[in-house]
Amino acid sequence: MARNASWRIWLGACALLACAGVARADGCKLARYGTLPVEMVGERATTRIKVNGTDARFILDTGASFNFMSRATAQTLGLRPYPAPFGLRMGGIGGSADVQVAKIRDFGVLGTELHDVLFLVGGSDIGEGLLGANLLDLADLEVDLAQGKATLFRPDGCSKSALAYWATGRDYNVADLHPAGSSDRRSYVDVVINGKKLRALLDSGATATMLGRRAAERVGIDLNGPAVKEGRRIGGIGRKLYQSWIVPIESFSVGTETIQHSQMLVVDDDIGGGATDMLLGVDFMLAHHMYIANSQGKLYFTYNGGRVFALDTASIGANEDAAAGAEDGAPKTAADYALRGQARLARGELASARADLDAALRLAPDNPGNHLIRARILVADQHADAALADLDAALRLDPKNLEALLLRAQLRHDRKDTAGVAADIAAARQLAPPGSMQSYSVASFYIATDQPAAALPLLNDWIRAHGADAALGNALNERCWALALANQSLDDALRDCRKAIRRDGERPPYLDSLGLVYLRMGNDAEAIKAYRQALAQAPRAVWSHYGLGLAESRSGQVDAGKAELAAARAIDKTIDARAAKFGLVAPAAPPAQTPVAGQPSG
Repeated sequence: MARNASWRIWLGACALLACAGVARADGCKLARYGTLPVEMVGERATTRIKVNGTDARFILDTGASFNFMSRATAQTLGLRPYPAPFGLRMGGIGGSADVQVAKIRDFGVLGTELHDVLFLVGGSDIGEGLLGANLLDLADLEVDLAQGKATLFRPDGCSKSALAYWATGRDYNVADLHPAGSSDRRSYVDVVINGKKLRALLDSGATATMLGRRAAERVGIDLNGPAVKEGRRIGGIGRKLYQSWIVPIESFSVGTETIQHSQMLVVDDDIGGGATDMLLGVDFMLAHHMYIANSQGKLYFTYNGGRVFALDTASIGANEDAAAGAEDGAPKTAADYALRGQARLARGELASARADLDAALRLAPDNPGNHLIRARILVADQHADAALADLDAALRLDPKNLEALLLRAQLRHDRKDTAGVAADIAAARQLAPPGSMQSYSVASFYIATDQPAAALPLLNDWIRAHGADAALGNALNERCWALALANQSLDDALRDCRKAIRRDGERPPYLDSLGLVYLRMGNDAEAIKAYRQALAQAPRAVWSHYGLGLAESRSGQVDAGKAELAAARAIDKTIDARAAKFGLVAPAAPPAQTPVAGQPSG
């Protein structure tokens, strides 16, 4: 697809205006087009942009060939997608997706405004849009996530220069880039795993480095081996979720760098539609200061210290002093400290992250965003009281901070602060756009606090906006459960549960919801069957034990029913009271009989 015309014009204008940059003794000049501040939000590298005058957060995704957003994001931003050229699809983990095209009239980025910027629209929703390689890799790109920045450069007279300009007097690593073609500006490198060469994509949009299953098998990894652990189900742009495994890696090399004895994720998918064997994700990029020299076909990088791959949990926090010493430049402003603190949080370096946010708040004590960031750090470090104090401060300064409301609601829920949770989710509901991931979170809170009827309108909006989403099965199950709890539209609930199971398989939560629907319908035999299937996979599922006990008791299996109800009560002493709110009442034990005079009492 053609590059964005507005972007090219702007880059040309920057060249004429002699943008500030780096001049080197060898005559090489690196002119800066601009620097994007990068906020690590969880495992996502994000930056702030403006869409038609509205502030938005987008993910920096060097693994996406083109700018991309979900239909729900386009809807939230007030965009009107139109049909894409015939046959155009977008591929990624989870398969491919049909797409439309949206045009952003005014796109604010890097301190300027571009016009008529195109985005592909479709696929699964991860909460924000993506800035793809068609923008990020149009020039040379420096990625320094540990310091919270990504910079675009125009090199002049640098064809023979080593462009790791920050590594004065230090060793640096270099690898060759392998371009995919004129229409694909993404960056690929060769890697060597356990002595065998593979092709990897530099993918800042991947939340962790991962191998495709076929590639893993080619380098001799046995997924049935004793050291392999089952991981979570992984999704991406497509509608499918795939099983993953955590595997040991004896040696990993990229360019001149070698890492011994690490762990990595393997996903049961043909990553990138066969275009690559693995994704070097945001964890790898956080651990390195990188210069992607598209002008030379080279990647220059230095190691920041700390863990390289997200699954190397043994190294989390162990090398914080080394990491701090390896990083380039000290923060000067509150914003600089906050950006670095978020990066350190993403790397699991909690003490250093806390120190950075303490410094940021000393410099700018009334910044609500920095109180929110420090709260996230405190949550990760299991200091809930201090986190709540920071969230209270953030919301005093900015009562409409949706992210702070949702995080405080979670902490209050953990503390069984029913009134506090109710207040937070009521405020969040007014702020969350219909069909957004935030509105889905609000719906989940309503269900968790035994208000299923309040969740239904939010789930209806979300499901309408996410018909091809990887998370659709979970949402259908949530709606099935909410309808069953509220004892409403049971035929619709049954359809939701069955559709979720057809999509994702017989997962325990889905079977648990299905059991409750059948219980409400009076079909005890099918309820018993569903509950027993759920408990075979999740033996401590309290609602499954309780529902099974009710169904068995009602169908005449009194002793079995009593045993299941007792098992539920052993897991959750409040289950009777919770179930009673919805009219799900266990049969009372028969009253003890008074002995008749003259008869034995035993």
